[in-house]
This record gives sequence, C-alpha cells and structure tokens, in this order.
Amino acid sequence: MVQNIQKQLPDLFNLVPLKVMEPAAVPDVGITGLAIDSRQVKPGDLFFALVGGNVDGHDYIPAAIANGAAAVIGSQPPHELDSTIAYIQVADTRQALAHLAAAFYDFPARDLTVIGVTGTDGKTTTCNLIHKILQTAGFKAGIISTVNAVIGDELIDTGFHVTTPEAHEIQHYLYMMKAAGLTHVVLEATSHGLAQERVTACEFDIGVVTNITHEHLDYHGSYQNYRAAKARLFQHLMLTPDKPTGNPRLAILNLDDSSYDFLDQFIPGRKIAYGLAQGDICAEDISYDSGGVHFIARLPNGEGIPISSHLVGAYNISNILAAISATVIGLGVNS
Repeated sequence: MVQNIQKQLPDLFNLVPLKVMEPAAVPDVGITGLAIDSRQVKPGDLFFALVGGNVDGHDYIPAAIANGAAAVIGSQPPHELDSTIAYIQVADTRQALAHLAAAFYDFPARDLTVIGVTGTDGKTTTCNLIHKILQTAGFKAGIISTVNAVIGDELIDTGFHVTTPEAHEIQHYLYMMKAAGLTHVVLEATSHGLAQERVTACEFDIGVVTNITHEHLDYHGSYQNYRAAKARLFQHLMLTPDKPTGNPRLAILNLDDSSYDFLDQFIPGRKIAYGLAQGDICAEDISYDSGGVHFIARLPNGEGIPISSHLVGAYNISNILAAISATVIGLGVNS
C-alpha cells in the first residue's frame, strides 16, 4: 500500500503537459490520493470526473465531495458547484488522470525499463514469456497484464481480466515496483487502454505488437481506428524521455501480420521485424510433437537459438520470436 503521499495540486500541474481551461490559476490544495469512483473517495483525494459510455462522472461530483474530495478534475464548466470546492476544468480528463497520476507517484517509469506489448491475440502470452525470460536471466522484473500484476512475490488481481487497468492504478503498480527494487516491467497494453490514455505517461522503452485483426470494431468503429489505437503504443515509445538507465527505444513488429506495412511506415525510429519464415529474427527447422514445438530462432547476427516449448501452434512460435526480440535483441539478454 502507498502511504503518506501528499502533493500540492499546483506542483503537480507544473510537472505535466496539461492545459487548464478554468480557473486561470490552479488552486493551492493538498492532495493525498487519486480516485475515479465517488464511492471510493477518501478525505484528501483528487477526484477525476471521467465520462464513459454509460456513466458521466460529473454527475457524481457531489457524492465525491461528500466523501471528502479535496479537489475535482473535469472536462465540463463548473456549473452550480460549491464555490468552496477546488474544481479544475481540462480538455481531456483521462489524459489529465494519466499525467497527474505519474506526477503524484514521482514518475516511477523513469527509473524502470518498460516493455509494452499490444495486439489482438497473444498479448498476455507474450508478456508472460518476456517476464519469464527476464526473471530467468536474473533481472528484477515485474508484469502488469489484464490478468494480474506481479511485483516480486506479490500477486495482485487487476480486475475484470479484459483490459488494461486504469491510469492511476498502473502508476501505483509502477510506484510499488520501483519501491520493491525492480528494474524492468512488462506492461500489456490493450486497444481500450491505449485509446483511453491508461498507458499514457508510462514512458515505454520497447514496444511489441503481436498482430492486429478485425476485432473490437464495436468500440473503435473501424479497423483503421482500431489499428491507430494500437499504433499509439509506438507514439508513446517515440516520446519517452532519456532515462538514467538508458533508452533502448525499440519497436518490434510482426512481418507476417497485415499491420506491418502501416506500422513500418508510421514508426521513424529503431525497429526490427520478426516472422516465421523471414525477418530480422525468424524460425527455422520447425517441428511439432506431443511435447510441443521445436525450432531454431535465427538472430540478426546469424546466431541460432534452439527453442523447445510446450506451447503449440504457429502463432505461439510468433509469440516466442516476439519475446526473444524484446529480451535478447532489445535488452541484450544472454542467449
């Protein structure tokens, strides 16, 4: 648990790229926590009035104030609010939540190497493969997935198991990882998590895409919008500032996927491609038996790594190649 954090609201705003629409000056209010659910607000919390598909957080501002909120962030004008309550209007409340949460927890990602994984299928598998490789290699690594967060020996359920946790929860987990002495974290970034700013300010060092198929169009509206949401991972990657631990800043793309040409043109920086038959890293001498799959992972330098895995199917060979790309090539893990 995080204890005894107190920040002044103007100090937080001075640290992040947010435009305040109203009032002209951010009220000088002390903040001791962050909340997006009025029922969970504690005295001293900063409440974010998020607007969702079915619920408008602005309707719950009175309840948040009644529970002790010290200030409120919203995107609507402060109509009929108690003038004694500090209300700050911003253009995008979700973006504000991400940036202010990072500032509240002292930007923990800046002291971690953050590997982001996105895609339609294989995200969780690839995240766990990367995490296991790092741990086996002796790295102090954590993971935040749609299933759970692993921080040392602590296992934390992350909720509904369908999407990335909310921005302030992710920053909390990163803060806990930093406090626990971890150096690396693998973060599963869903399209909803990317579109809703949940992984904004996570300051990625490596970005991995598994594949992008025609799913979740009910939310994104079109394949192009869905693909653009996934591409935001690489926008974040390009914006990551320099870190004391260095900046791998590597994009890892799937040469076999239909998203490759779009992402290859979209990403200007350092990138590599993996594929079953060709790519910077590829699979050779593939065979299957009752024990799983066996193949040689051929690296860009010509080295071949023998792989045997209980995972089955060609798609898992792709996931393994993605994980090797992130760890062996991206982070220099000894093969």
